Amino acid sequence: MALLSARDLTAAPPGATLPVFAPVSLDLDPGEWLALSGPNGGGKSTLALALAGLLPARSGEVRLEGRLLAPGAEGSQRARVAVILQDPAAQLFCATVADELALTARHLNHSEDRIARAVARWAAEFGLEDDLSTDPHALSAGRQQLVLLAAALVSAPALLIADEPAAHLDADARGRVLAAVRREAALGLALVWVTQEPRERRAADRVAWIGETPPGGGVAPDPEAAPGAPDGESALTIFVSEPTRCGGPLIRTTAAFRLEVPSAGILMLTGPNGCGKSVLMAAATGLHPIAQCQVKWRVEPKESALFVSQYPDQQIFEELVADELAYAAVCRGLTREVALARARKLLERLHLPAKEMFARRCWWLSGGEKRLIETVAGLIAPASLLALDEPSAGLDDRRREVLAELVRERALEGPVLVATQDLAWAGRLPGGRARLGQGNARGVPSISKKTD
Repeated sequence: MALLSARDLTAAPPGATLPVFAPVSLDLDPGEWLALSGPNGGGKSTLALALAGLLPARSGEVRLEGRLLAPGAEGSQRARVAVILQDPAAQLFCATVADELALTARHLNHSEDRIARAVARWAAEFGLEDDLSTDPHALSAGRQQLVLLAAALVSAPALLIADEPAAHLDADARGRVLAAVRREAALGLALVWVTQEPRERRAADRVAWIGETPPGGGVAPDPEAAPGAPDGESALTIFVSEPTRCGGPLIRTTAAFRLEVPSAGILMLTGPNGCGKSVLMAAATGLHPIAQCQVKWRVEPKESALFVSQYPDQQIFEELVADELAYAAVCRGLTREVALARARKLLERLHLPAKEMFARRCWWLSGGEKRLIETVAGLIAPASLLALDEPSAGLDDRRREVLAELVRERALEGPVLVATQDLAWAGRLPGGRARLGQGNARGVPSISKKTD
């Protein structure tokens, strides 16, 4: 008997009138790893929630070990399934990482000795030992994902259903996670793993495509082959000093350094999870200034800087997509008509039908669609500096490629900061690179050709 079985399953997110994917039938055996992939908005997250029994089926059924799995299923059955949601910040509840790792296992009445051993094991496996007393909400998105993965594995499920669980991880952390999960699969753990990453698809036993057939090619240039920074004067210089404290937002470096951001061009920030890329961008744009980071503009800017967060759910506040797209641009002097005309062009290039998208409610969008909406809103708004935090995370190959084109075009108008772990996608962007992290800052005292 299969561990998980779905027959003619369809589902829809709350508020939607029609199912978002064609009927799905599948079987998953113990120890089998299934990757779900496909275009943004195709229904991968909805399918994952339905397979976990957290979203009611519109038609068909899901069975776990032969018994019907649906909202309201008995606790002993649900205890066999661990679920990781797409937005890591939405699933954190405790004041410390140690308590977060133990939370689910405690709810399942595991013994404290067993929990302590499992927490120690998975904290060491994922490099979380130094974070055990830290508030998980203060961690970077990548380290939050490591916390959620560790917490799920501490609970010792039979089935792990994970929605883009490694989208924010650096290459080393992703490698550790995939190796650890493969070892658990060899011991019998079954996995449903939603992903857009080729490396993660290759790690799985098989791949199910939800939505249209994937196009050939994709974004996979040599990550070291990005063109150099464009010629021209710097628009601003970012000075970063050594941290003087251990807690709170900080940029991890063993020596002071500076970054030159070109007047028209892109500066990409890379580095391991938790090194301070998001902190640097939030400080550079004035969203969350810190004493460690100082910004000096060559000419005082006419417009304020704009930061597009890696957490779209925390940045969306309008009900309708059209209002969300227009908000920043209108606040910065554009008319609503001009703002929506610009947004329409970008949405169509991203293969998102503008008329339909404008009328949709933001909260009904998929995770990838939310990220694209916030990025488009940033691209069309006037800004002295545009900072994009992990803009390609969780996007399908076709839209990642178009997004690279749009960022390149926007950089012709003014400076753009991009923080990313997606080195293949970053290889499509011209400009300088700064790798942050302990011991790495010395290698990037200056970025532009003019000053190097």
